[in-house]
Amino acid sequence: MRLFDIIPDKLFSVLASPLKEDYAAILFKIYEQYLLTTFGIEREVLVDIIVDYIEEKQENDYFGRALDDEIWEESLDNPTGARDRAAFVLRKLESAGWLTVETYSDYKQYVTLNDYAIRILETLDKIRQNRQTEYQGFVFATYTLLYSAEADRQGNLALEKAYEQTEQLINGLKSLNHNIKRYIERVLSQKNPGEILRMHFQDYKKEIIDHSYHRLKTSDNVSRYRPRIIKKINTWLNDTAWVNRAADLDVRRMRFPDRDAARKELYRKLNYIRQSYVTMDSLLEEIDRRNAQYANASFLQLKYILNSSKNTEGQLLDILKHLAGLRTGGQLRADDPLPEALESLYSIFTQGYLDAGSLYTARENSKNHRPEEMSLPEGPGEEQKSRRLQHYREMLARRMTREKINDYVLEKLAGRPDITAEELGIRDMEDFIKLIYIAAYSPSRLAKYRVDFKLNQRITTAEGFSFKNIRIRRK
Repeated sequence: MRLFDIIPDKLFSVLASPLKEDYAAILFKIYEQYLLTTFGIEREVLVDIIVDYIEEKQENDYFGRALDDEIWEESLDNPTGARDRAAFVLRKLESAGWLTVETYSDYKQYVTLNDYAIRILETLDKIRQNRQTEYQGFVFATYTLLYSAEADRQGNLALEKAYEQTEQLINGLKSLNHNIKRYIERVLSQKNPGEILRMHFQDYKKEIIDHSYHRLKTSDNVSRYRPRIIKKINTWLNDTAWVNRAADLDVRRMRFPDRDAARKELYRKLNYIRQSYVTMDSLLEEIDRRNAQYANASFLQLKYILNSSKNTEGQLLDILKHLAGLRTGGQLRADDPLPEALESLYSIFTQGYLDAGSLYTARENSKNHRPEEMSLPEGPGEEQKSRRLQHYREMLARRMTREKINDYVLEKLAGRPDITAEELGIRDMEDFIKLIYIAAYSPSRLAKYRVDFKLNQRITTAEGFSFKNIRIRRK
């Protein structure tokens, strides 16, 4: 659907009017009151809220004149009372589509915020209060959803909510990266050393370092649950039966017309979550780079402004500041020549030349190519080939493939339903490596066994091998 098939055309008109700050403040007051109610706000209560705001602004002549002009322009009326003005503001917000006024069975009028208005105000309120994202909350919620007892029985719901949490996490990290970039631009535009120091040690430290960056690197570190989240997603990706069950549940909820469409969406969400956590390091590295870039930009800008030395660097800075002052003051344009007093001091010009890195390819005289005679290289002899072939065969024989591990486990089970790691008989390094491969291959759908890691017992053999006493069950 198109956006303005859902929201009214005039919804944002109040936020683009001369009184946009006042309309926004009133909407936030209504939103805060609406959160405290169950059904809606009584119209008279809402009028009182708006009256209180108008009376607080009585000393502001601009607000009073602008509101009177707006009332006259739209209704050809000139109300003098605060309640009449408040009623006009309420009607304007209703006509713009922010509010709906309903009359209930008790003949009282109640005002409710429209559904889209609630979402918009919620977002604007977060922006206004500069609420910082709790990254660990998203990661912990994703982990809890994937490993909950109901995740296998209602996997479609668990996956849907985990997908939403992952989306919010990635968007929050991108927002943090953009906020650091915004601070870099702000510090480079500052000319006052005091403002740069205040921005660095107050604004940036409070909004970025304390609220986001420090916690992202310590308590909110996203890597705490990341390996287990990726492991669970990989398990579901390789479990066709689980995907089919989840797809059937989505079809029953009438979210998709058939199983194929539901499976396609499930695989898309699984791949998105997996890819987000696998490639998250590049985004975290970019945030680190931005943070270092901000610190460097803040230091260099402060050094540039405070540099008052009389050495060559300081004198050049004084000249550049003088020229910049002429341009900002409108006395000198970019294409104007330098002042006479400066023209005789130095001459700056652009010089270009061709080299190996130039884009231009110089022409060359054609030359007759005379190829040299080539002799066939001598290959390895039969004896060397036999030795190399025997070497490769031995390497292949030592490889621990999934089929070899399956055969090894079935041989050790010998008809039994399960066996512990201790009963495998770990005597040498090859046995120990096979145990590692048993655990590594167990999540695969091609494995002919399952591994239970819940046993907390550790075994140490006489040969010095120490391992967790896992239980291996036949599929």
